[in-house]
Amino acid sequence: MLSKFSDPIRSRDVRLAQSHAPCALSSFQDSRQHSRRGFTIVELLVTLTIIALLTSIMMPGLRAARESANRMICTGNLRQIGLAVYGYSALYGDQLPATIFDDDGTAAPQEMMALNTGTLTTPNAVPQADGLGWLIASEVQLLDNPRMLYCPCHRGAHPATRYEGMWDSSAAERLYCNYHFIGDSDRATQSQRRLFMLPADAAIVVDGMRDQSDINHRYGTNMLRADLSVRFWHDRQFRLRNAINMFDGETPASEQVYIELWKLFAKAD
Repeated sequence: MLSKFSDPIRSRDVRLAQSHAPCALSSFQDSRQHSRRGFTIVELLVTLTIIALLTSIMMPGLRAARESANRMICTGNLRQIGLAVYGYSALYGDQLPATIFDDDGTAAPQEMMALNTGTLTTPNAVPQADGLGWLIASEVQLLDNPRMLYCPCHRGAHPATRYEGMWDSSAAERLYCNYHFIGDSDRATQSQRRLFMLPADAAIVVDGMRDQSDINHRYGTNMLRADLSVRFWHDRQFRLRNAINMFDGETPASEQVYIELWKLFAKAD
């Protein structure tokens, strides 16, 4: 008796299940297709355009921040160089570090970035420390880290990595730093420069000026003064760059150009 009622119910459930199966399958397929949907080409291009636009807006600010940070490191380097020059002067009768490139016969103001004399053309010349190179020479060793003689903004041919492990005054190759030294003799008056006899605002070390690629900063130069203060000289007119000819080993800027540049630095506010 029970089977008479149960069989029709069972067959009805089967029919209902079969009638709903296509709908469930269709819904499952739609959900899978929806879940697989990603970016369209247009959406991807719009996203990339926005990223590129934001990057172009941010890059000048990032470059300026990096330049400012590197300039502060350069300022710190010059402060340490100033203390070392003060120490040298105290040891050697108030004189500035000696340099052969200020002497008659070997005068070469473009070489005042040199740390040693290297191989000179004079017979039997022995390489020795020169200029700012005396600050790291083993005889004096007033600067513990030679890297302080190199500016992080330098983009020329004389990075610190080029001379790593070569800071020896007897090196045959002429080594250069990234800073330009005024020298220890005033050839105009034929007298030795003494640190405490110089005007307080006289520049004694500035950024490199051997050629245009040695100028570390785009719109000016850091200056170490005789009173051991450091300041940045703004040069929006590129007077420094325009004054320095490209050095090719044959035609460096004339001695008079460097004399006028040091006078310009002395007048800087």
